Amino acid sequence: MEEIRQRNDTIAQNAVFLAKESWKWDRRILLFLGITVVTGTLLPLFGIYQPKVAVDLLTQRAEPVRVLQVLGSMVGGLLILQGLHGYLSKRAYFHHNECRNTFFIQRLFLVSLQCKYSYTEDGEFYKLYRRAINAVRSGDASGTSVFFDQIPKVATGVACFFLYSGILAQLHVLVIVLLLLTSLVTYFFRRRENICYERTRDDYAQAEKKLYYTIGECGDSRTGKDVRVYNMKGWLTGQIHRFQGEEREILRTRRRKEYETHLVNCGLNFLRDGFAYIYLIVQTVQGKTGMGDFMLFFGAITGFSSWVTGLVDQMSMLKTANVKMNDLRSFLDIPAEDADSGECRIPDLSEGVGIAFEHVSFAYPGSDKEVISDLSFHIRKGEHVALVGLNGAGKSTLLKLLMGMYEPSGGKIRINGTDITKLRKRDIYSLYCAVFQDTMILPAMIDENIALKPKRDVDRKRVEEVLSLAGLAEDFSQRGITPDSYMTDRLVEDGIYLSGGQEQKFLLARALYRDAPVLLLDEPTAALDPLAEQEIYESYQKLCRGRTALFISHRLASTQFSDWIMFLQDGRIIEQGSHEELLKAGGEYAGLYELQSHYYNQPEDEGVREEAGYACE
Repeated sequence: MEEIRQRNDTIAQNAVFLAKESWKWDRRILLFLGITVVTGTLLPLFGIYQPKVAVDLLTQRAEPVRVLQVLGSMVGGLLILQGLHGYLSKRAYFHHNECRNTFFIQRLFLVSLQCKYSYTEDGEFYKLYRRAINAVRSGDASGTSVFFDQIPKVATGVACFFLYSGILAQLHVLVIVLLLLTSLVTYFFRRRENICYERTRDDYAQAEKKLYYTIGECGDSRTGKDVRVYNMKGWLTGQIHRFQGEEREILRTRRRKEYETHLVNCGLNFLRDGFAYIYLIVQTVQGKTGMGDFMLFFGAITGFSSWVTGLVDQMSMLKTANVKMNDLRSFLDIPAEDADSGECRIPDLSEGVGIAFEHVSFAYPGSDKEVISDLSFHIRKGEHVALVGLNGAGKSTLLKLLMGMYEPSGGKIRINGTDITKLRKRDIYSLYCAVFQDTMILPAMIDENIALKPKRDVDRKRVEEVLSLAGLAEDFSQRGITPDSYMTDRLVEDGIYLSGGQEQKFLLARALYRDAPVLLLDEPTAALDPLAEQEIYESYQKLCRGRTALFISHRLASTQFSDWIMFLQDGRIIEQGSHEELLKAGGEYAGLYELQSHYYNQPEDEGVREEAGYACE
């Protein structure tokens, strides 16, 4: 994934990025946060000056009316500031969480859908995706939430720092120096926490991935049968405890650093504030500081310590969140696949689609081993071709190259004579309807699952038509299933599930609804028995007339429905021809077919007798 790089931006750079993005989403976020910085600066200032003003009024024996007027005005102003600050903080919190939950999560989802397909099969991509999701799906600990929360506090803290410094400079500059030095020590320990977090980030993400995968599998009803039959409860529980232990060990390491920082911070606060208070008391006792100024300086020392400590904590939190922000931005930087660029328009398809591979080779990025090697063949318009071979022969890779999901490292792939690298990706994808071994049934209504579109865009008559063509209309009618019925029980309790054969017919109906000129079948019947598989392929054979079709099957009996067969081995075609021609040739295909047909054709009673131990009678 040479186009994906890990960002290493500073806190300031990520703050600017977040400000720009939030401005696009909702400008009120920045307005509210800006006002809270002003009110957050004025509130503590009122807090330390109010006792001084009260003491000065009393020591000066001011009139009661004047005392009430001055202090009443200050209290009223303080209440207004507190109310405004609290209200705007809540509003900003609501809006920036909406930005996180909607704007950023939606963008991550779109990036994962729009990037090159080859990225999605890369382990680094998945790792980065998990980190990016964690950056926006951790509640108030999410990277964006911490930035929205802490940046205004840092701005407020800096403003208060200069205000308190100006006040304390009147007392003695050494007081400020002492407060700063102790704060720097605290910052150093906080930085150790951040380094520990960054060092353990990938290990924690890996442990979390393993844990939640195992928990997810345990909660899947499809695995429930295996868990019970094979008594897997103890083993799975042990796996969960092991992965939880890995997480716990990483968290224990992090907590150890946090405890060290906390202890050091408590000790420094005691020494720093104790020295400052003693110095202030001595100055007051000696008459060098008045009672009003004593209250002012006393509040300033407390406030200064609080703000500096707060700044250290806030910067520490921002450093941790900055790692998450860089993960988020690294994933958002992944370029989208350009589905609309191309030199040529899609060729005329009125008479069908012809496919040609001309000396095509392919190797995965970072690997020297070719999965497809110098592959050449020509499929005429409307032909039905079977791709067979042992696991790892390159069959599925060939289909992905044909669909434009991979780009060949050598050679050309042509559609009706046009090099597909010169066609728009969108046009290439429109050529195919596909049924894969890994089924995708969404927790949505049947008609939405067929059309793979929002309900408002579904052609209801077309849905009923393809369900009938696929042989499901009668089954659904008997079970009271309508196009408005929900599939799976993930969102509704009474969602329907289909048997293996029904599921394959359902996927066929989906392919028919798309009505594309090329049908691709990548071992869609691997989980079915031979008879059910034959029934499905008979349906495919009948319904894909007029279409070019390629299908992969590990059961060679089904290849009889094809016009001709390609037998792949190590990314090369070692045999090709019709089913009868390959059997007569007596090569690899014939040997594999003979091996499989031995099991298919074995008389049932003979098989039972042999298994029971009577074969030697």
